[in-house]
Amino acid sequence: SASKTAIAQGFLALQKMRIMSRHRTGLLAASAGAAPGCRRHRAIAPYALTLASALVAWSVARCGQWSQGFVSHAGAFGAPSSATGHLSATKVQPLQHWLAGRASAFDHIASGVALGASEGGEVSPVAGSPLPVVLLLHPDEGSPAFVEVHHMGELMKGEAGRPGWAVAAEQLAKRVRWDLGDPPVVDFQVKSLSELCAGGSTGGYALVLGVDLPQELPAGCSEEALAALAAESPSRLFIGSAKDRAVAPRWRALTRLQGVGAAELEDKGPLGISAMIGGWAAAAKTQADVAELWHRRTAEEAVYAVLDLIDSMVVPVALMRAQKPEPTFESVSRAVDKCQDQFRVCFTTPRCIMALSCLSTCGLADQSCSYRCIASYQSEAFTQFSLCALQKQNLLNSQIERPVTPIAAPMPTFRGKPLTADVADSILIGHYDPSVNQNFSWLVTAGSNPAYEQFTLQYQLWYPGRARGSFWYHPTFLVEALDGTNIWRSRDYSVRRDKTTPGIWEFSVTDNGIVSEERWHLLGADDNLNWLVLFYIGAARKAGLAYRGCLVLTRDGALPAPGAEAEAVAAAVARAGMKMWELEATNNPEVDPANKPPLVTPETAVVSGLLSREPVLA
Repeated sequence: SASKTAIAQGFLALQKMRIMSRHRTGLLAASAGAAPGCRRHRAIAPYALTLASALVAWSVARCGQWSQGFVSHAGAFGAPSSATGHLSATKVQPLQHWLAGRASAFDHIASGVALGASEGGEVSPVAGSPLPVVLLLHPDEGSPAFVEVHHMGELMKGEAGRPGWAVAAEQLAKRVRWDLGDPPVVDFQVKSLSELCAGGSTGGYALVLGVDLPQELPAGCSEEALAALAAESPSRLFIGSAKDRAVAPRWRALTRLQGVGAAELEDKGPLGISAMIGGWAAAAKTQADVAELWHRRTAEEAVYAVLDLIDSMVVPVALMRAQKPEPTFESVSRAVDKCQDQFRVCFTTPRCIMALSCLSTCGLADQSCSYRCIASYQSEAFTQFSLCALQKQNLLNSQIERPVTPIAAPMPTFRGKPLTADVADSILIGHYDPSVNQNFSWLVTAGSNPAYEQFTLQYQLWYPGRARGSFWYHPTFLVEALDGTNIWRSRDYSVRRDKTTPGIWEFSVTDNGIVSEERWHLLGADDNLNWLVLFYIGAARKAGLAYRGCLVLTRDGALPAPGAEAEAVAAAVARAGMKMWELEATNNPEVDPANKPPLVTPETAVVSGLLSREPVLA
């Protein structure tokens, strides 16, 4: 109908403005019951404002029927034409035209800000390179702020435990390259300040990102070298990763994105009007996002910051674009048509609206904030809306797939024998033994995904199901709600073995209406089951979210012992191409007697045949 058409067109106009003003909201797909096994993720996804836009468009069309609060605003766009509360096509047209006008204005402002354009309008590759070259420039000394948090590397000696900038930057570059495509869309390089100065003219970089650079130049580094960098590389961003976010004056003066300097990027004017009129709103947003991500002080979010910068300022990155899906007229119209009841119920349920409002305040990819919003305002209305509009009707028009990198081969042997599927399952079942009051398999002690470390006391339980060959994963974990109360959450994953390789499983779960599909790898396990290392790669395909992470688990949540045990854990982590210092330690305090975890003992759960009270000798 014409009314439905207007709704969909209005929504798309709102969506265009959302994309222009905020590329990603980072709604954690770890819905209110999301399992910690892959919290991140768990991410229902970057669609908080998308949902809000959909509800606004829908509510305007039905305002007279459901929401007295909207009636006062409806006069500006045309009041309901009948007792049913529907707006006629002629009444909706003013709203539709107004939205279209706003979107056109945004498009016009952005027309001079073509993706990947530098001050000259195009990105030119470094001489001799067929690809645009992006440089991460780091100081000669010190360490990045993300290695200062409590992490697994503290069990190791030397740079294996606390790496300097050179080692950390090379690992960061390796992680970034995982998602640059095959073949890669840019040549991503890292250099110290001294290496840059000693190298002479480069022919120019498409983009330079400098982090924590000092005011005083190292010996042998001249002002002429910096002048050449500025002349040959017109796009430059310099940030600080320390808590105060300070940037040395000389580097702040060299910052330049889309033709404007640091002062303009940081002061966009009232409501961002100056940046929009000047045509550098996208650059200002990117600068703020990158600084915020680095300030969170985790290796995972530093990687995301670099990818976001490349995608926004240099050249599209397929994985990043897939995580910013753009609904089409068809996808919105289909969801509006098929999910009318779910739209209505969500918009008339205060907790559903409060969840959306809360989510819209979370920063870029701030999964901790997003999860707390959902945990605090969870409702069946939100779940059913997500299930119908997003999962079933693909409102977001998401086409994302699971990442294919890195290749993480599972451990080949256990206790000196080739690993079998049965033994791999038994390792997951781990320490479960109700006879000694051990009602869980493992407790998480560290993880690489920042959406994971926010939770305390992450109890993991694996057990066989009733059906032949069925297997289940049941995590229970503690979430702090917005009012400060601690809430226990749990979820149930269906698990099936990989048909060819022992130690690989396919996990599937529905979180708040969104289906997540994950591939888990058994990277290593102690012969005595003192520790376990797992790696996962997953996607919430209809939510536009892909993720990966590495976990270390122990019987009681304590870190493995330094020395030989820590070295063995590091070797297992390395199977996924990761370092110990990339895994942040979780918080496992004493359980509150007044708020004990709701651990379960399924009838089909069994004690692992590998479990022994006597140590297994090497």
